[in-house]
Amino acid sequence: MRDQIEREAIDAIMSRARQMLRHAALPTTQVTDTFPQSGELDLERTLEAPRPWRAQDIAVTRREVREADVVAILDMSLSMTGEKIALIALASAILRLRLDRLSVVSFDTNAHTLVKVGEDADAREVVRRILRVPAQGYTNIGAGLESSLAELRRSPRSERAGVILTDGVANVGRDPVPIAGRFPKLHVVQVGPEDRMGARTCLNMARNGRGRRYRAPTYGDLPGVVKRLVRECFR
Repeated sequence: MRDQIEREAIDAIMSRARQMLRHAALPTTQVTDTFPQSGELDLERTLEAPRPWRAQDIAVTRREVREADVVAILDMSLSMTGEKIALIALASAILRLRLDRLSVVSFDTNAHTLVKVGEDADAREVVRRILRVPAQGYTNIGAGLESSLAELRRSPRSERAGVILTDGVANVGRDPVPIAGRFPKLHVVQVGPEDRMGARTCLNMARNGRGRRYRAPTYGDLPGVVKRLVRECFR
């Protein structure tokens, strides 16, 4: 019965994630190349080449799925139960469906790596692992950031980033703001009321991490905010 309930929960989350993304395009990047590689003719760059032109002087451009290693950093401390966990799983599914791969680190008193960098885990598997994390312990944002940094260091890709979902209120562990500065890029989604202490921490983490800070007033707003983050930061 537990397995059946889990499957139904995953089905519902995946259905909602795909519904939210039905008109969204995958993030792409423009690649510049030369003939005979595929692509559209780049007339301006071709004309810049000295004459007589050779085949390899013909410049082309094309769009490819953007390759980035992104780690989702999830607050799963004791207050994260029931609907909140489902909404965090939904937000993570949106990230995974829009990116070619996603690693996941959760944190409570300690950090836990759910999906390693480079691991072939699809969106459904990401959701399954998140739903199995027990809500427990205190909120150690610093531990989550440290473990996420360790994952990103294993990536050979040039584009690497963290996306942390948190209210910004840490009650154990090191100050997360200096740790944020060691990320290649860290985007922050602050969840919950505009608490002065949590808001300041989230803003400073984003500034130190050279990323953007978003705000989801409630957990119900979180999936939509994460969808906007992917569109704006990984387009």
